[in-house]
Order: sequence, then C-alpha cells, then structure tokens
Amino acid sequence: MKTMDQLHAQFVDCHRADIIQRVTPVMPIADGLIAVKIIHHETYSKIRAAATNMEKMRELLMALNSDKAKSAFYKLLETNDPFLVKDLEREGSSALTSSEVLDPQIPRWNKSSKRHGTKLEELYKETDFEKVGNLYFYKDEKYMISPEGSGAQVYIGLSEDGIEVAIKLITKNPKNNKDIENELKHLQDLNLESQYIVRYVTFTMDKDFYYLASRLCEYDLVDYMDELRLQEQKDKDDALRKIVEETLLGLQVLHRAGVIHRDIKPRNVLIDTHKRARLADFGISRKLEEGKTTVYTVRAGTRGWEATETLNPDGKGRYKRSSDIQVAGMLTYYILSDGKHPFGDDICCEVNISNGEYTLDDVRDKKATDLVEWMINKDPEKRPTVDKVLDHPYFWDDKR
Repeated sequence: MKTMDQLHAQFVDCHRADIIQRVTPVMPIADGLIAVKIIHHETYSKIRAAATNMEKMRELLMALNSDKAKSAFYKLLETNDPFLVKDLEREGSSALTSSEVLDPQIPRWNKSSKRHGTKLEELYKETDFEKVGNLYFYKDEKYMISPEGSGAQVYIGLSEDGIEVAIKLITKNPKNNKDIENELKHLQDLNLESQYIVRYVTFTMDKDFYYLASRLCEYDLVDYMDELRLQEQKDKDDALRKIVEETLLGLQVLHRAGVIHRDIKPRNVLIDTHKRARLADFGISRKLEEGKTTVYTVRAGTRGWEATETLNPDGKGRYKRSSDIQVAGMLTYYILSDGKHPFGDDICCEVNISNGEYTLDDVRDKKATDLVEWMINKDPEKRPTVDKVLDHPYFWDDKR
C-alpha cells in the first residue's frame, strides 16, 4: 500500500504539465519549501530570476527529487491554490488525448473557461488560424472579447502551452511603444506576482502589432455585476464584498511595490475562473522613484475615475498612492450600489469630484458608507492607506 508521500508524489508527477501551466502563487510555495529546507538558496534564486510563472515552476519542479519533497510541494500547493488541486483531482489530467488533437500544429488545450468555452471550441476547429510567436488566434469579430465601444482589440486565443489567453493587440506607433513597454515592465515585475493581479503569459510582435497575452478571465467587473443581479440578495452581498476586498488586495500589492495604478475603473477589474477579482491594465501605471511619494506627469486616467488633485486645468497631474485610494473608493461605492457613482454619472461628475460633493444614498450598510467616505475625502492627506482600508470594520468577520 502506498504511503501518503508516495500518493502526493504520484499526483505531482501525473499533473506536472498542468501544474507548470496553471499555478499562480509560485513564489509563496517556493518560500514555504525553502523554509523547510526542501529547496536550497541557489534554486530559490533561479526561481525568482525566471521571467514567467511557467519558467519559475519548471525550475521549482526540477528541484523536487524525492517523494518527500514532492509531498511537501503538494501540501503547499493545496494551501495556496486549493481550487486547482480539487480541479485536477476531479478532472484528472487536462491534457488532450491524441485522438482529440485536430492538427499537430495546434496546441493542446487545457480547458478552464466556462463562459468562453464555446468560442474556444470554435477557435480550436479553425483551419486558417493565425500564429504569431507562440500565440494562436483568429482575427475575427466573433473571437473579440473586448467591450463594445472600448476601442481596444482583445481576442480570445491559446498559447503554445495550451493556456487559454486574452490577447491584446496594440498598434505599433511611438505613443503605444511607451505604453506597451511600461505595461510589460509591471506585468513581469516579480514584486507584483499575486493572485489578485492579472496573470501575464507572454508577449510577441509582428510588423504591425504588439501582442500582449494574459491569462483569460471570465468577466470584467461590469459584465460580472450583470450576472450577480440574478443571485439571491445574501449571496450577492457576500460576492460584492469579496470583490471589493480582492480588488483592494490587488491595490495593496501595487502600493507595497511602489506602483501607482492611475486607471482604476470597473473595466480594469477582471474576474477569473475561480470568481476571484484581479486588477488589470498597467499601461499608464507608474513606479515611484526611490524615496519619492509623488509622480508628476501629464494628466492620465479615465474621465469620471480621477482623483481630485489630478484634475488640474493646465493638464499636469500629480499622482500619489492616495490618488488611487480616492478612485478605489469611487469603485467600492460603484460595486456596492449596483453601478452608481458617488460623484454622479452625468456631466457634473468631474466638477463634483473637484468640489468634493458626493452622495452615498444608494448604500445602506453604515460600515460601508463610512469606509467609502473615508477613501473619497477631497483632501489627499485625510485618506487612509490601503493597509488601513483593509483593516476597516467593513471587512471584519463575525469572530473579530
């Protein structure tokens, strides 16, 4: 009869490919393994230096040379990504059998998305798909998943490793060159690796476009709220509170790394296959210089989702972490009020933000309105840090 260590090792060996492709919290697992001396500092350094999650996981798995080591890995994986462990145990290996592969040039497909499953099935059967770098997709409107009227071109696709991806097409020109370079820098920053930040997969280009691929999510916040309206009120309230907290946890990751998002809004919060909220779109994010608290640039962001101190008539903006906090407060109210804006949804919104005139009548929870009022204060010095926001009584459980 096999021991528990052997069973755990068998699981790791059997699902090696899926683990490499699907595990997000690689560094927390590596931290746990080095703490119990399963891996050494040299291996840990190689893992940190790897450019993508998949490369990190490959380095990590290569160091697991015994059943005991693999069992320790399994336990940490179960702690850090329990949904994935359950999925793999329930589904078995997600690799396609040879009879399912339609063409040896098409990647195997690790099925994950429920919402986009039909589109992916159709894409997989296309005979004239495009391949750019290690990305497979089809430039057709039916495979476009960006919101109508957004101006963005985002297509559903597959990576060569079989991962479902959202591929953002960015036209090559001097302005976009800077934005794509900036977004790549943040997506590849090891300090921003988190289950609350959209997961970067790969980047490639051709003569006309840049192609930035991230892990495919099910919804953006606007579409997800449409789904939540169909739920019972108690379930809906719990789900909305969870979205608020996870969005703020993503912002906490950014702020601790010295990064200001500068474009927090409903469309930039994505919901993954585990219904977890992730912050996305770092094209205009900026990293604070060492010892600095403010970034000075031209005005940036989206109308109606800008902090009071950035609305300067001369077009110059000064951005602090507290600027993100005020806009995150607006977003919190939007989530909890079923799509309302505390400063109004009409042409007066920007004026109201400048004047500090708001209404919180569409949220009845007093702890929630207290939190929002604290965050959207006109005076940046009176707004809380993201750590203090997350410690607010609104997020306390019954025990606390």
